Amino acid sequence: MESTGKYYIPVYNALEGHISNVVVANPKWVRCIKGEKDDNKDAKWIADLFKLGIVRSSFIPTKDIRVLRELTRYLYKLTNMRTSEKNRFTNSLTVGNCKLDMVFSDIFGKSSSAIINTILSKNEFNSEDILKNVHR
Repeated sequence: MESTGKYYIPVYNALEGHISNVVVANPKWVRCIKGEKDDNKDAKWIADLFKLGIVRSSFIPTKDIRVLRELTRYLYKLTNMRTSEKNRFTNSLTVGNCKLDMVFSDIFGKSSSAIINTILSKNEFNSEDILKNVHR
């Protein structure tokens, strides 16, 4: 089968346990060889090339490695999204004239979060309300 995007992955996963020799070919390697390129003729063309031993298989890691890759990439994506949301929150505090990042090294720490909750929960507050939330 020819690998195009992620469309080959479910087919490969289904065939992996049942067929011992599943070959995933890079389209760049198959297109280098002359031939008609529509779906039906393309499938026959790749099968003929495979019979002749011309199609080189792409490296597909084992299932455990593929799952680990997927999880680590997803964790990386979530970490980036979390950082992006923290930056957006810090920016909204700055726009609202609340520069806690100048006072606290971590505006998502215990003291800073308590101050933010005090500011957001009360219509009116004084400096004592804020200072009692600062943990020494």
